[in-house]
Amino acid sequence: MKVRLTVIYILFLTILLIPMGQMVTRWAPEPELTGAYQQPEKPVLQAQNWFDGSYQTAFDAYMNDHLGFHNTMVVGRNYLRFALFREVSVPNVLLGKHNYLYEQDYIDAHYGLDFIGEDSVARQVAKIRRLQDALAENGKTLLVVLAPSKADYCPENIPSYQVHPETDQTNYKVFRNLLKEKQVNVVDYNAYFQSQKAVAKYPLYPVCGIHWSEYSMLGVADSLKRHIEQMRGVKLPDIVIYSEKISKEPQGTDYDLGNLLNLPGQLLTSQELCYPQWYWSDYESEYKPEMIVVADSYYWGPYNVGFQQYCFQGKFWYYNSTVFPDSYDKDLKTSELDIKEALDKAEIVVIMSTTPGLKVFSWGFVDRALSEWCDDKK
Repeated sequence: MKVRLTVIYILFLTILLIPMGQMVTRWAPEPELTGAYQQPEKPVLQAQNWFDGSYQTAFDAYMNDHLGFHNTMVVGRNYLRFALFREVSVPNVLLGKHNYLYEQDYIDAHYGLDFIGEDSVARQVAKIRRLQDALAENGKTLLVVLAPSKADYCPENIPSYQVHPETDQTNYKVFRNLLKEKQVNVVDYNAYFQSQKAVAKYPLYPVCGIHWSEYSMLGVADSLKRHIEQMRGVKLPDIVIYSEKISKEPQGTDYDLGNLLNLPGQLLTSQELCYPQWYWSDYESEYKPEMIVVADSYYWGPYNVGFQQYCFQGKFWYYNSTVFPDSYDKDLKTSELDIKEALDKAEIVVIMSTTPGLKVFSWGFVDRALSEWCDDKK
């Protein structure tokens, strides 16, 4: 009996010590966790944080996050929740039919749950038209780009408990109609994607991505470039596609929502996706137009393939908050820029928004441009 208890005691102690050993030595490989995830830093012991209890709280968080096999257990827990209950462990991400993943904001926008009202949209459109006219008087071009929405593109796969009655009272539908009515320069890729759904050669949206597929994104970059060429009467480099690679393994952003779930491997999809092999043509225009792009994360795709850098000069104002490429080296906020100088230099201003972003369209850019640049031009 005594020997048996000793063996049990040793086994129990060994089990307790294994995570500690893994924490110190990292002898076994573990998966990396992805998404909006930041590891807590080890706190520095000081008299103040010891006596007010903040050190203990911070150290508990650090130990919990750095304990051996922490990541493995998170992935295992997420897999069990998915396998047993078809639940995902990420806020704002929803698992729809046929393993389609959505973000809650896009579903809310599809059903008009975030609708700001026709009067509010009309006021926004009036401001946009005023800015367009002011820019045109100074030889400049404003272009509004309505990015597509996965919830609008394939609403049939939205989870049943999220389905609401369809309505015309959505920010997208009212914005689209008023922009056309007021003759604002607009490219509506949301409507275009829906029109191409039945005839597209390859998926325009991946099952487990929130952004347009790598395939359709490249087409959008080429289309947008051609649209600007026509508006400005310029010739810019072309995207030349020389072959197409078909793969069941999502690449790039085609599995961006799937990665957030921290499940083992690419568990949710066996969909065939297209990855064009391409390059920018050697043609170089006499000059590169100066362009400001104010956009959300949908613009990262075109930006990362060199759309702005190769064809234009200028900056990407991410959510009208952070300036790229400057912020790759040191964080630069748009509030630190002289908008008068920026708009004086720019020939083209592009504002790109997805459907959830329409409720706060341009994230303050239009208002600031009107108050600080247009009024100064009077």
